[in-house]
Amino acid sequence: AGMGMGGQLGDKAELDKVQAVCMAGIARCTLRMGEIRRGMSYVREANDQQLCRDCARILEVMKQSADAAVLYELGEQYERAAAIFIKTKNLVQAARIMPKVTQPKLHSEYALKCEKDGQFEEAVRSYEAARDMDAVVRLCLDQLSTPERAFEIVRATSSSTGAQLVAHYCQREGNFRGAIEFLLMAKCSEEAFALAKTHDCMDVYTKVLGDGIGPEEAQSVASFYEGQHELGQAGHFYSLCGQYARALKLFLQCGEKEVDRAIEVVGKARNDMLTHTLIDFLMGETDGVPKEPFHIYRLYLALGNYAQAAKTAIIIARQEQDLGKYRQAHSIIYETIRQLQDQKVRVPQSLRRPFTLLHSYILVKKLIKHQNHEGAARMLLRVAKNISKFPNHKVPILTSTVIESFRAGRKQSALEYAKMLMRPEYRQLVEPDKVKKKIESMVRKPKSCTDE
Repeated sequence: AGMGMGGQLGDKAELDKVQAVCMAGIARCTLRMGEIRRGMSYVREANDQQLCRDCARILEVMKQSADAAVLYELGEQYERAAAIFIKTKNLVQAARIMPKVTQPKLHSEYALKCEKDGQFEEAVRSYEAARDMDAVVRLCLDQLSTPERAFEIVRATSSSTGAQLVAHYCQREGNFRGAIEFLLMAKCSEEAFALAKTHDCMDVYTKVLGDGIGPEEAQSVASFYEGQHELGQAGHFYSLCGQYARALKLFLQCGEKEVDRAIEVVGKARNDMLTHTLIDFLMGETDGVPKEPFHIYRLYLALGNYAQAAKTAIIIARQEQDLGKYRQAHSIIYETIRQLQDQKVRVPQSLRRPFTLLHSYILVKKLIKHQNHEGAARMLLRVAKNISKFPNHKVPILTSTVIESFRAGRKQSALEYAKMLMRPEYRQLVEPDKVKKKIESMVRKPKSCTDE
């Protein structure tokens, strides 16, 4: 019985298969005989993807395009179906299957038809699918009133054609700053420069070009700024095109305002005559006004004369230190040491010693804040031994040395500097009174301060 049942099932499957083949043949023949409606009905009933494709080809040969497209879609040959829908301007049917189409050419054709039909948003979607971003830019500018989107696309793609479209749009709208940006992106440098001159937008022109500005462009910009009597800007662009002597001359005409740029250009030029011209200016030989020594220091660094830079740094740091500006003094020496190390130049002891001293002074507050009295005491004792180098803060430093030494158990050191504080020149300056009394008591009863 089991074998009989299995045989019957096998026979039915075979029969179904034969019937399907027969119906497929009937469908094909019916279509070829011109009975389109009946043939289409047979194809749909068969629900066979391959049959749909075969019959679609038959209908296409018979010039029955609309029905062929329907069967291509049922057979999941979306590109063939889309091609027919587009050709026959059946945009509604095409819209349904375009998301399944991958060929850029078909998307471009569909987008073009949509554009002609006034369906601009749909056209944009298909131009994007076709990776024709210039067309997207054109529609955003001319039809959709979304210029900002067009700007973003061109900035992302750097398309020369797209940039030209945006530049001309900006000019029509009176947005000359935008026009300059996109003209430069489109490599229309001369047109951009002319706009920048006419509409006082040279800052945009130079900002967009940035470090990529060429010598000819830089010279044109420099001449423009010189004509406008913006001498600092003119000097900067003369420097960029290698006209260092002219750049320095203009910088010096600006006085101390452009001294940093003057130093930079002399460092680039490495020309003795220009170097001496700048040194004369810094020393006051030109206008009778000596400039800050810091500028001489920076000039030596720019010229790579690290030995002289180090000597000048020490002089400047000492001046700052005498004024009580310890952080500034520390910063100058630290920067000099870093520059020397970067250039693999030996750092002299004459720089290391003041750096160690100033660094010790600066560390004290942090160490006290973290309750590290031993560390603070060690730093302060180092500073106190060189108290003459801190003329504006002798008493506060000595007072802190006594307090932190005592807290750290360095009682002998605390006593030593307590006695120093009780000298006539310091005694009246110790504050507050509470601290002063404790220090006086320490000096009166030295036995309380045993050896460390």
